[in-house]
Amino acid sequence: MRLGPVVHARNWTKRCERACWLFLILLSSVPITAQTDTSPLFEIRSELEQLRAEAPQHDETRGASARLTVIKHQLLDWVESHLGEIPSDPNGDDGADLAAAARLNADLKRAHLFRESDAPDTDDRWSAIGFLGPVRLEYKPRQAYLLLQTSVEVYCGFDESAYLFRWQDGHWKRIWETEQNTYTKEGYAVQYIRAVLVSPPFNEGSPHVLTLGTEPWCSSNWHDVYVRLWNVSPSGEPKLLLDKSEWAFLGAHDIPIQGSVGRDDALIEYTIGSIDTEVFSREAVLHYSIKGDKVERTDPVALGPRDFVEEWLGEPWERSRLRSQPSARAVLKKAHQDTGRDEFQPTRHCRTPDLWQVGLGSIDGKKAPAYYLVRWRPPYHFTMIRKSQQPSPDCTEIDPAADDENRTLFPVQDWRE
Repeated sequence: MRLGPVVHARNWTKRCERACWLFLILLSSVPITAQTDTSPLFEIRSELEQLRAEAPQHDETRGASARLTVIKHQLLDWVESHLGEIPSDPNGDDGADLAAAARLNADLKRAHLFRESDAPDTDDRWSAIGFLGPVRLEYKPRQAYLLLQTSVEVYCGFDESAYLFRWQDGHWKRIWETEQNTYTKEGYAVQYIRAVLVSPPFNEGSPHVLTLGTEPWCSSNWHDVYVRLWNVSPSGEPKLLLDKSEWAFLGAHDIPIQGSVGRDDALIEYTIGSIDTEVFSREAVLHYSIKGDKVERTDPVALGPRDFVEEWLGEPWERSRLRSQPSARAVLKKAHQDTGRDEFQPTRHCRTPDLWQVGLGSIDGKKAPAYYLVRWRPPYHFTMIRKSQQPSPDCTEIDPAADDENRTLFPVQDWRE
C-alpha cells in the first residue's frame, strides 16, 4: 500500500494551518486606523495632513485653502451622523448635548486629530496647523434649537464655523450655517466666534441670528471684530442682513465684544481706538432696528458726549445729519467737514441741564480748537447743537463723569468686579 501522497497532503495541511494562524496573529497586530482606511475620521486626518503639507503655498491666507472647506464639510457630516444621540426635550435639558460632545471629542482624540502639545515640535511654523479644535454642542430646549461649533487650526488661530439645527420630522435639520470659504488675501476673514445669539422665540416665525467674532492672532490686542446678522426663515435660505468688521482693541475687557438680539433689534458693544492718543480707546455701540429684511442704525450710538463727537465726525454726513439740530443742519454740515483735530479738552457741563461742551484741538497746534455743544437726554440720546471757535461762557463746570471710561451697556463682566 502506498501512503506517501496522503502523508504529504497531511503535512501540507498542517503547514497551511500554521501559516493561517500566523497571518491572523499578524493581522491582529495591525493598528486599527490602518484597518479602517475608509472611515470618516481617517479621511479627515488624511485631508488635514495634506492641508499641513500645502500650507507654505498659502502664506497669505495663513495656510488655509479650498481643502479646508472639504475638511469642514467632512467633519460636519460626521457630527451630523451622531446628532440622533441628542433627543429634543422641550421640558428640560438632561445634558445630552454635553455628553454627545464629550463622546465625539473622545473619538477625535483617539484618531489623533487634536494637536497634542501647546507648541510645535519644530521651528516650522506650519507644523502647528491642520488640527481640529474640540466640537461644541449647545441645546436650548425652550427655544428648541441645537447649536454646533467646529474649528480647524490655521496659522496663529482657529478657523471656526457654526451651524444651527431645528428639530423637525423626528430629526435635527440644519437651517443655518456660517463658514469662511473664501481663501484670498482680501476675502479670508478667519475668526474666533465669541457668540452665536438667537432671537426668541426661535420656534415661532423667522428668528434672527447674530454672530460676534474676533480675529485671532499670535500677538497684539488690536484686531478686527466681526458682526453678522441673519434672518432665518424655516422654509427658505437664511438672508444676511448685516456684515460689519472694524479694527478694535480686544484688551479692554475680559469679553471683548458683547451683544444681544431680539425680535426687532440687535445691540452690540466693543472697544475701538480714539482719535486722541491720550484717551486711547472708547466704547463703540451699534444698535440696529430690524424691520423685515432691513436694518437701520438707531440710538444709542455713544455712551458719553466726547464719544458722540467722535462718532458724529467719523460717520458720513447722511447719518450724522440725523443727529444734528434740524435748524442748524446747513451750518453743521460745514462743521462736519472740518476735521483733523485729535486732542480733547475736558468735557464741561453747561447751565442748561441737558447740554455739554466738548472741546477738541490738535496736538501739533496746526488747527485752532473747536467747541461742540451737545445735548444729552437719558439714557443715551445725543444731538449736535452747534460748533463754535470759542468756548461758551455758559459751560464752565468740568465734568469727568460725563466720559466715564467704565460706562457700558453690558455690565456683567469680570473687569468690573
